Order: sequence, then structure tokens, then C-alpha cells
Amino acid sequence: METIYRLPFLRICLFLIAGILFGLLCPTIHFPWWLPFPFALPLLGCLLIPNRLQYKLRWLPGTVLFLLLFVAGATRTQETAPTFWEADEEETPYVIGEIEGAPQKKKSTYGASLLLFGQGIPEGTRVMAYIAQDSASEQLRDGDILIFPTRLTKKEGEPSEYDKHLRQKGYSGSFHIPEGRWRTVGHEERQSLRGKAGKARRWAEEKYQANGLQGEELAIASALTLGDKSMLDKELKRSYSATGASHVLAVSGLHVGIIYLVIIALLQQLFRGNRFKPIRVILALTGLWSYAFVAGLSASVVRASVMFSLVSIGEMMRRKSPSLNIVFASAFLMLLYEPRYLNDVGFQLSYAAVFAILLLHERIYKSLKISNFILDKAWSLTSVSIAAQLGTMPIMLYHFHQFSNCFWLSGLIVIPAATLLIYGCSLLLMATSFPVISNVIGSLLSGLIKGMNSSIRWLEGLPHSNVSGIAFGGIDVLLLYALLGSLLAVVQEQSFRRISILLSILLTYSCHLLVIKVVGQI
Repeated sequence: METIYRLPFLRICLFLIAGILFGLLCPTIHFPWWLPFPFALPLLGCLLIPNRLQYKLRWLPGTVLFLLLFVAGATRTQETAPTFWEADEEETPYVIGEIEGAPQKKKSTYGASLLLFGQGIPEGTRVMAYIAQDSASEQLRDGDILIFPTRLTKKEGEPSEYDKHLRQKGYSGSFHIPEGRWRTVGHEERQSLRGKAGKARRWAEEKYQANGLQGEELAIASALTLGDKSMLDKELKRSYSATGASHVLAVSGLHVGIIYLVIIALLQQLFRGNRFKPIRVILALTGLWSYAFVAGLSASVVRASVMFSLVSIGEMMRRKSPSLNIVFASAFLMLLYEPRYLNDVGFQLSYAAVFAILLLHERIYKSLKISNFILDKAWSLTSVSIAAQLGTMPIMLYHFHQFSNCFWLSGLIVIPAATLLIYGCSLLLMATSFPVISNVIGSLLSGLIKGMNSSIRWLEGLPHSNVSGIAFGGIDVLLLYALLGSLLAVVQEQSFRRISILLSILLTYSCHLLVIKVVGQI
């Protein structure tokens, strides 16, 4: 296990996260945008400390760096604060909104993110609109400008749980627009990178559909390879969640890693030798970000692409930085760009899974020696699932209050299937100029997805496949992670101090559970 001294970005990330949490929990305390800059000067001054005083003042650079990153995190959090608007029919009888991104088809509506503007509406206000399906709404596209009555918005009572969830994502809320209660008043042609990426994703989905992927098969292929989960119905989502396989439906480090490894393997065959290493890295990054572009440049894809880009650049510079340090570096860059990713469940699960796999997978895999090749590969996949499940378990319990007892079985199914689907969908898109070949690939992919879905539903139907309704709060998350961390430390080195810490945390957690149970019965 890599020591903390070889993970400078761990400390840097923790300093930044401390500032972000301050900005989120204390939004009324405002910092001016220029405040981080005065702390940068003392940090540069630390480089001028004489050699004879460096040991004595060794605490000074770390303290100044902590203050700089803390203030930077709090300032960035306040700068990126979303704008909220409470609809007032008297002040603004009609709302004008511009569609951002392609509308997503639901069961009976089209979901669209709208940027609102007009008198009495703060700049930057966004809402989620659900427009009834009809011949007119089918024609809606990115950049269309709509007008509709304000009274359609939800104004009475407390916001729903879904609206609270939307507020965490920066939306003022959601509302439904019935058929005939809106009209298009213009169109703004988008030239942004995200707008072009959205068009590329729609092109890929059209190719999937043209080659035989329909219904659930199209929804799974789009979710797994392009990050578009809008076509997944609630029943299918529930099945994957109940069996601990929902992570495969969100494009993340697993999917981008598969693409990256394939690209690297091909380039190593074409360009052999160290002298071609820069060419391999440039082509690998080009392929990696091309996939991210086709996947719509979603946050999870960008996170994973940044991570593997840092790995490639480090290899080109012949600097083998520890894997965990690279992960922390990518997290630092993502949080510095958008501090509110820290609130995003996908961000939390993605990094928790990566950390757990890097820390635990090898130890779990080596704990059992299997001579049979096929069984050994099955155990390798199972150990990946176990490691990822241990890392994400506290977050899953906190957000979803359920735990899958068959996650290790679902991992044996979905991870190999996901790998084959990513390869197959890539081949399908490359073979679109040859309809006969692409149709055959589409038929094979459709059969593979049907088989995967049937297996997941069968696992869901097993007795006691999952436990739901688990009460789990923020303190539980902290204590469970502390327990897992101390257990890992004891496995690494069985010292009296580490065992004492483990037993102390276990006792604290037991007392916490006992108090919660007693309070709940009163």
C-alpha cells in the first residue's frame, strides 16, 4: 500500500475539500474572488527560507498551502453557486426558456433542461421541464426557445424530494407542461463543445437504432457506452440496483478504462519501442477524448478521461507516480473546476470504487490461489466486485438504503458482458458504412443485452437477493469508512496501536448503533 508521503495530492485534495465543505455549509459567509491570491505570495516566499531554518520552519509551507487551498475551495464554491428562482405569476405571467442539450424521451413526456430569462428572473436560472409527448414536442431540439405560462410551475407547499434533488444539481425545480400549453418562439444555434458533443451522441444512438437495437436493448447500449440513461425505465433500473449492478449503467472509470486499454494494446502493436512512446500517448489521448466526445462529455466520462490522461502523460515523462496519487490529482482538478461535484452521487461512487479497487483488489485476489484458468478469471472478476462493493457500500446505504446480497454474482455477469458490449458497439459504429456487417453486429449485441437483462432479473427474483429499508445516516458513513480503513491498516501491519484503533472505532460504532436503536424505541 502506498504511504501517505508518496501521495501529495491526497493532502492537497483534503485541503480543497475542507474549503468546499465550508462554502457549502456556510453560504452566507462570502469571500471576495481575489482572496486566494494574497496566500500565493507567502507560499512562493517559503522557497526562499535559508537551509539552516528549513527544518525549524517545516510547518510553514504546509500551513500556507492549507490556507490557500481552503480559501480557494470556499471561493470557487461561492462563485459556482446556482441561481434559484421562485415563480411568481403576477410578476412574470409567462416564462421564456432555452433548451440546453437534447430533450430526453421519457414514458409520456420529453425531459429538457431550460435556461430561463426574462423580467424578474435572475440570470442563470435553470429548471427541468417535462413536456407532454405529441407531434410538436417530437421536433424539439437543443437551442429551441419556448414560452409557456408561469402558473404551470409548482409553487404551493414544500418542494418534493425530487425538486430537492434537483436543487442540489443547481436547478430551481421541475414542472410539467401539458400538450398545447407551450410554443416555440425561436432557436439559438449552439456552437459550444458540449452542444457538438450532444450531436455526436445522438448520431451514435441513431446508428444503434438503425442496426436493430430497440427498446430495452437500445436503452442499455446507450446507457452503457454513451452515458445516456434517459431511455431506461424504472423497472429495469430497479433490477440492476437491487442486484448491485447499477454501476455498469453509468459510464465511468470501468468503461473508459476498457476503451483506454484497447487503444493502448493496438498502438503497442503498431508502434513498438520507446522511441514511439510520445506518438502512442498522443494517439491514445486522441482516441480517449474522441470517445468522451461521442459520450456527450458527461461529468463521469470527463473524470475518467482526465484520470487516464494523467496516467499517459506520466508514462511519457517516465514518471511513475503512484496510482492513488493520480486518482487524487484528477479529483483535485475536477473539484477545482466544479466544486459542487462533491455533492454528486456519481462522483462519490466513482471515486470510492476506484480507491477501493486500487487498495483492496490485489489483496482480495491473492487471498485465494486457484490453479484452474477459468475459475481463476472468475475469481478475479469476483474480487473486483467485492472491492468495489466494499468501497461504495457506505455511500450506497446512505443514498439508497439498500444492500445487494448477490452483487458478486451480478459482477460475474455484467462486467464481462459490459466489456463485450463496449467492444461490439465500437465495432458497430466503425462499420456503419458496411450495412451487412453492422446489422450482424447489431443482432449479436441485441442478443447479448437480452441475455444480460434476463440474468439480472433472475438474480433479482432469488430469495433474499437484497435488503432494503436500511436506516443509514451521515455519521454511519464516517464511522463505517473509519472502520474499513482501520481494518485495512491492521491487515497491512498487525501492531498494538493499529489493533487498538480498530477496536476503539468498533466500540464507538457499536455504541452509536445502540443509542440509535434505543432512541428509536422511545
